[in-house]
Amino acid sequence: MRRMIDYAIADVHGRGDLLLPLVVACLSDAARLGASSRFVFIGDVIDRGPTSRDCLDIVSELLSNHEGSVCLKGNHEDLATAVLLAGEPDEVTVANWLANGGGDTLESYNPDREIGFEVMRTLHGDHVRLMADAKTSLDRSGFLFAHAGVDPAKAFRDQSPRDLMWTRKTFLDHVGYLEKVVVHGHSVVGDFPVVTENRVSIDTGAYRSGRLTACAVENGELRFMQTDGSGRKVVAVEPVRLDRGLGTCLDRSFALAA
Repeated sequence: MRRMIDYAIADVHGRGDLLLPLVVACLSDAARLGASSRFVFIGDVIDRGPTSRDCLDIVSELLSNHEGSVCLKGNHEDLATAVLLAGEPDEVTVANWLANGGGDTLESYNPDREIGFEVMRTLHGDHVRLMADAKTSLDRSGFLFAHAGVDPAKAFRDQSPRDLMWTRKTFLDHVGYLEKVVVHGHSVVGDFPVVTENRVSIDTGAYRSGRLTACAVENGELRFMQTDGSGRKVVAVEPVRLDRGLGTCLDRSFALAA
């Protein structure tokens, strides 16, 4: 059977200039190893950066051409679809999305936000459907992929969409093993990914830092690469190993699931 590598990417936030070279590097990495590639986008593809439309085009193409690739829903897709799918969205919901980068997304479809809104809902309804239909978690290769993480007080099967898309402090602060290691974004952890005993945190603040990270997952092993901050090249990086008294997930092997 041909080797398969999953490349997890989180929190692109409208930086198509970073997403494209990172995707190319992932494809080159898989080709070099004689492997097939799948992509797992862990939410927040849109907002804040200037090219959300281009980012959704790239994601859509990869989902179509790389069987098994998945785009999960992040809190920014949650905000956007609450507006875009509502017949008459209330002012508070609209203002909340716009205040969190939604205006930049609309402007990527047209400089006039009102026109951008209509263009997005009509001519690019496929982009809206992609976000609306996205699942909130993926159980694969011995890991759980989710945008924000999980509520550690609940079993994985009992996590709500809000837990998976919006949680932050209770998950990040939790010390102890979980049912599976969680690969997530949502919370910026610095310039490099961070691994603990229960999570792999890959939001490296690409919108501002220029460092968009991919986590390659194969047979329970993890590797990391990212745009180098200049946006001109992609480099292999080592994660920060945050040992909180239980080692890190890089010290353990995982039972694999398809």
